[in-house]
Amino acid sequence: MAWAWDDTKTRNIDWDLVAQYSAKEFGRFLRSLRERARLTQSDIGYRAGVDQTYVSMIETGKRDIRHVSAERMLRLLQAYGLTKEDIDHLLKAWSTPKEKRTHYTETPQNASEVRPYRLPVVEGGAGSPSFEDAREFMLFWLPPMKGKKETSLFAVKITGNSMEPLLYEGDYAIVDTETPPLTGAIVAVGIPGDGIVVKKLAERNKQLYLESVNPLYEDIPLPEDAKIWGPVISVVRNFHQGFPSKKLKALP
Repeated sequence: MAWAWDDTKTRNIDWDLVAQYSAKEFGRFLRSLRERARLTQSDIGYRAGVDQTYVSMIETGKRDIRHVSAERMLRLLQAYGLTKEDIDHLLKAWSTPKEKRTHYTETPQNASEVRPYRLPVVEGGAGSPSFEDAREFMLFWLPPMKGKKETSLFAVKITGNSMEPLLYEGDYAIVDTETPPLTGAIVAVGIPGDGIVVKKLAERNKQLYLESVNPLYEDIPLPEDAKIWGPVISVVRNFHQGFPSKKLKALP
């Protein structure tokens, strides 16, 4: 059985972020690693010494890998291609108190903590590379953002699975065009021909790259004609299950 794995890819994973995944999200993460390596669940089971049904339960989140024995956890993580260094990073992140981790928050579900923002909306990976051409506006309930003008914000509707499990298809990423983006941040980038995409901004050897969270996707150098609009500062998920939000008629 061939093991098609690129160890260099796992070293770009944000293990502090992975440590915050739920059992279901972590299972989807492991499935992405397996699919990238072109392995079946039976292959993983053979390497880890468990059956295919057990692997399926891990990948669907029905069994939390953090609650299995240390020996079995190690065998499973190694079966998915994680190196000793990767596993050390992950275990360290899991052991870090939650209050000391870098948190990726969503819109709070308390009406007293939010206010409405009317923002232009663009669909990720489609149309114009500029949000200024948006013809659709929506009302979002977001935490009050002191010092930020509503006109400096816009929303990107996420499409595809390249940013899973951080961002899912149908999420709305709120972008701040007045805050300078830093490497390591999740940013919205306008690319002629590809519209606006949401990726992680990285720098290696003085070259900027756009990284996907999903390891099935390769990193790409930042195109010379691309424009970084700004960092993602908030995410709206379960949009129609939260506060009442409605699509607004586009401005003339």
